[in-house]
Amino acid sequence: MRPIIPSSEAVRSGRPATLKSLVERLVDGLQREAADCDRPLPRLVVDVAADHRLPADAAALRSLVESGLRAAVQAAAASGTMARTGEVVITSVEYPGRLELEIADTGPGREERQTPAGRFADAMQAAAEHRLLDRLAASARFDDCPEGGMALTYSMPLAAAHRAAA
Repeated sequence: MRPIIPSSEAVRSGRPATLKSLVERLVDGLQREAADCDRPLPRLVVDVAADHRLPADAAALRSLVESGLRAAVQAAAASGTMARTGEVVITSVEYPGRLELEIADTGPGREERQTPAGRFADAMQAAAEHRLLDRLAASARFDDCPEGGMALTYSMPLAAAHRAAA
């Protein structure tokens, strides 16, 4: 992974200035944790546009993305063999009126992800996560990937995504 060079905004505020830098920091943290524990990670691919700004509530987005990313890594690395062949891809796309961030993995599909409390996707229904989504005026969607695995997509209005620039 190439080094992250913080912008002057990030240096002044102590936080990443763009969505890409936030995602890269989270990925870097996961890579350091895995190295410290001598645990294999699936391949982590960041394909987030450099010009996508963070929403005004960057802390809420960071919490949501970190939770989704950790779950995707865990699913794609369910076993040592899966970790060596698995992949997690983080992408962002800007549409008219909204920004989407997708975390897709090569782990099991939605129906196969079970926890003692129910399906994996049900974890997003927790009140705390709903509050974070509400703070961002965002939504979350789970989809099975055609090639296997699952994708979690956060969608937020551009007005919320660009408030930080005002």
